[in-house]
Amino acid sequence: MLNLTSNELREKWKSFWQSKGHVNLPEASLIADKESTALFNVAWMQQLIPYLAGKEHPLWHRLFNIQKCVRTVDIDEVWDSFHLTFFDMMWNWSLGEYFKAEAIQWSYEFLVNELWFDPKKLAVTVFEGNADAPRDEVAAAAWQKAWIPADRISFLPEKHNWWSPGPVWPCGPDTEIFYWVGSSEFPPEGSNVKDDEDNWMEIWNNVFMEFYRDEKGHFSKLSQHNVDTGMWFERMCKVLQWKDSIYETDLFAPFISLLEKTTGLTYKWNERKFRIVADHLRTAFMLINDGLTPSNVGAGYVLRMIVRRCYYNLILLKKLNSEELSSFVDAAFVSFKWLREFDEDRIKKTLINEISQFEKTIAKGKWILEDLLKNANGKLAWDQIFMLYDTYGFPLEITKEIAAEKGVELDLEWYKKALEKAKEKSRQSTKVMFQKTADWSKYLEGIPATEFVWYWSLDFQDAKLLKEIDTEEGQKILIFDKTPFYPEMWWQNWDSWNVVLDDWREYTILDVQKTAGVILHFVK
Repeated sequence: MLNLTSNELREKWKSFWQSKGHVNLPEASLIADKESTALFNVAWMQQLIPYLAGKEHPLWHRLFNIQKCVRTVDIDEVWDSFHLTFFDMMWNWSLGEYFKAEAIQWSYEFLVNELWFDPKKLAVTVFEGNADAPRDEVAAAAWQKAWIPADRISFLPEKHNWWSPGPVWPCGPDTEIFYWVGSSEFPPEGSNVKDDEDNWMEIWNNVFMEFYRDEKGHFSKLSQHNVDTGMWFERMCKVLQWKDSIYETDLFAPFISLLEKTTGLTYKWNERKFRIVADHLRTAFMLINDGLTPSNVGAGYVLRMIVRRCYYNLILLKKLNSEELSSFVDAAFVSFKWLREFDEDRIKKTLINEISQFEKTIAKGKWILEDLLKNANGKLAWDQIFMLYDTYGFPLEITKEIAAEKGVELDLEWYKKALEKAKEKSRQSTKVMFQKTADWSKYLEGIPATEFVWYWSLDFQDAKLLKEIDTEEGQKILIFDKTPFYPEMWWQNWDSWNVVLDDWREYTILDVQKTAGVILHFVK
């Protein structure tokens, strides 16, 4: 296997797919567009859905790129050897051009012929079939033709080997490629992902989009068969640089060295905190660079939590004064700069401002916590721990540190139950919001998308009232052909103003929402 730097891997990927007739798709922003139900770009497939369903792509039918992504679903596992919140994903697509046989053959060719992977260290999984789709014998046969032995091919259920970006989308079976990371040089006879999962690391996923699932859950064949693949860039760097962890590759090593120098501590004995600080600071850099700012809602809230989680893990390593913190952020830009071009002034101002606000939260939380600890009788109750976290935003890790210094235990069992209950409440609130969106759509048949004119024309005189709706719930909604009123889109609140119609009726705007491209003005 070759030993490649991250930049060399990027060039290998680019030249390989260009040799197969693919066109480079420009990288998209991390911040999901306002039509998306996601907060971040978690998969490039979000933007390609119309083309997977048959629309002609303006570039070509064969595409590739390396796309930045953010996912926080695994944030509690970030400290392990391969999970990240920000990561790059290496993609290639066929929009109705080639299918399973070619995709699998080229995947094998790239790994074995281009990167010199030992095929003895590869294993794959394929879809075992269910009531809606057959067992994927085609993919399994293609892998055997590419010299993956049958005992390294695992048939797994829908939970593992079926991919769909949502309940009503193009979808299909996938085949996932794994690399041996066990303690022995080679996997023992009979080892495969199904029976020995912990010793295999997923590196690549080929999704075969051949079905469409409708609103009632019914499946039909797409007019074209598509391939949508994703390879984990950082995990590949780990393998190709012969490292035990992503954080020891050239992507993170300069920053880890900086952190050792700043704190006076060694990475080896502080892996968890070092890795969280490294991952979260890099993620914050990327999100702020793409235009996001910390807030209390949506994507901005996620960024706020990432910055604060990064900072409190940093101060658990070493408390920095304002001058030291400023110098540390400047040096961090140097250690990460070769990855991307950064708007350093904007990022630094945003980070320092958020940290300043968080320090006030920490000071207040410490004062409350220390008062609670005086009367704890050796154990702090779960509801007090939860109150500190939920009401004051005081991190559990800092509560643990201070309580340990005072010799006080924490009742974490019931705290975790309360936390899960709060998360479920939040999930249900999100479902209610989506249901409302679905309900509004029944009023919009035949209504064209609203033109948003920003603030070019605040007097709004040439706008036409297309529809006036009185809903069953007693709400009044006005729809115009164009509007300067910004709708609520996750991290930004709607505009509030008054609007006067041609017949001189005047309404106060209570809420502005957007669904199916139409901007809805809720008024009284």
